[in-house]
Amino acid sequence: MDSPKKSLHVTDHLANERTFLAWIRTAIAVMTLGVAINRFALFLMEIHQVVPEVRDLANRHVEKLGVGLVLLGLVMLVGATWHYLHVGKTIDDESYRPSSRIMVGTAIAIGLMGGSTLIWLF
Repeated sequence: MDSPKKSLHVTDHLANERTFLAWIRTAIAVMTLGVAINRFALFLMEIHQVVPEVRDLANRHVEKLGVGLVLLGLVMLVGATWHYLHVGKTIDDESYRPSSRIMVGTAIAIGLMGGSTLIWLF
């Protein structure tokens, strides 16, 4: 009786899958935050119509920030899917090399969105 063929890289593929799922959860969280900010912007516009003396100059671009976060979440989702497939292929080919550019680029994009949110808060 032959034993089933074992993949040499099972743990690597499982780690790649966990990383992919973490990126999906992060993308969902970013999109959810974008929707919440967008809905809050609608609330601010409604309150401004009811109480005209409420100033909304600082909140003028809140809706765009919410849309931007939803778009960032979608880009993260597409990028995570591409990265998952690419890493899976390179693990099988035994040619995997970590890419610091993708990680730094993602950190910069999220940092810019976070910075714009911080500016909005003040």
